[in-house]
Amino acid sequence: MSLHLVGLPEAVTFDCWNTLLYESDWPAAVARRIEALAEAATDAGHAAAHEQAGAAFENAWRRHMDLWVEGVASGAPEIATWALAELGIDPDGVAYEALVTHWQEASHSGRVLMLHGAQQTLAALRARGVRTALICDTGLTPGRVVREHLDRLGLLHYLELLVFSDEVGVPKPNAKGFRAALEGLGVEAARSIHVGDIKRTDVAGGRGVGMQTVRITESHDDASGLREADEVVEGHAELQALLGV
Repeated sequence: MSLHLVGLPEAVTFDCWNTLLYESDWPAAVARRIEALAEAATDAGHAAAHEQAGAAFENAWRRHMDLWVEGVASGAPEIATWALAELGIDPDGVAYEALVTHWQEASHSGRVLMLHGAQQTLAALRARGVRTALICDTGLTPGRVVREHLDRLGLLHYLELLVFSDEVGVPKPNAKGFRAALEGLGVEAARSIHVGDIKRTDVAGGRGVGMQTVRITESHDDASGLREADEVVEGHAELQALLGV
């Protein structure tokens, strides 16, 4: 497979996690969220052992991931509801609200970094007049917080439009997010490229609306047997060369 554009694309849309940004210490982020769940249980008068809180979090997270695969969006409010319910706690009151806020903000105390060369890719595209957008599936970290990470790392300036699953109501590969980006930028799908790391969401979703696709493997190499992207690159330097910027 290969890209079949002549010249530069009209637009390049990007996935967020493991394409522009990555969580360098996911286990530490999970540990902080489990600790917050145990504290919320205590505040609600239902002391939970760390092991119980950990199991409740993992089960709620698994439910979120299963729904994601089914095309249903969920985030910190839903995951917190499920985890508290498993601990026998009615998710109504201060403990729930504080837990949701903590889970949404937890990535700020972790190490969210950008992939090497990501800023250079976006800057080079914009300098050549190529339109850019983000199409991001959110989980515990909502679009509001992802925007803050992009701003902190100097990437937000180069993205003209941001589409988040918690804001449009559906995750990739649903066409809604891709169409929102294309229509918002005023570009044709056939003249645009989507870059991401997951075949099921990024490759299938982009292809589903008529875009060409590139899969990036540096932070996550999807080994599933699903249909491959038009091109596969290891990192942003290779992506820049492929796009000719």
